[in-house]
Amino acid sequence: MTRALVLYPIDDIATSASAYVADRIANMLEDKGFEVFRFDLWKANRLLFTLQQLLNPADFIVYAGHGTLDKWFGSLTAGGIIWPLVDLLNSGMLQNKLCYAVACRTSQKLGKGAPARAYMGWKVDVYVALPAVERNYLEDLTTTFLTIPVALAEGKTVHEASQAYLAKCAELKALYEANLEQWPNGDFYAMAVKNNMEGFELLGDPYARIT
Repeated sequence: MTRALVLYPIDDIATSASAYVADRIANMLEDKGFEVFRFDLWKANRLLFTLQQLLNPADFIVYAGHGTLDKWFGSLTAGGIIWPLVDLLNSGMLQNKLCYAVACRTSQKLGKGAPARAYMGWKVDVYVALPAVERNYLEDLTTTFLTIPVALAEGKTVHEASQAYLAKCAELKALYEANLEQWPNGDFYAMAVKNNMEGFELLGDPYARIT
């Protein structure tokens, strides 16, 4: 059985939204028969991550939370200053893994420096969303982020999964732009989806799969 590790701290409003995304990813992977380890809230820390990878290493690693150029912050790290979940010093734990990081800017250094087989992440700040009166933008953007793990769980390559994500973003952006008069927040979220689409990056083996 393929193992997946889903890590998602909750520190603020932004990580509440990213945690919702990660929880949906974990549920979907379980429904498709994966063995899923969930490290949420305070459990998304460096010590537990290291122990898990040593004892029950995962094939597919998902992180959703705060990040920066060279690290995933994780939980209880004072903004990534104290013992971050993953940085360049312990990035060897990602060796030969498929990694998907819904986090700001991590593909710039961590994604390039980690020995992952494939790394899917962003070179820009990532926008998440909140529901509004006129539309549930949280659900819309969650659907875009789910596109990649769904495609991978169905046996597609990381390249195919990435293309599916970009197509979903383009579709959603067009939907918002076509309804600006009815949806007062549509212009902001069209910009947000465009940012996420243009800032996404796939590094490593484009033919890698998790099944």
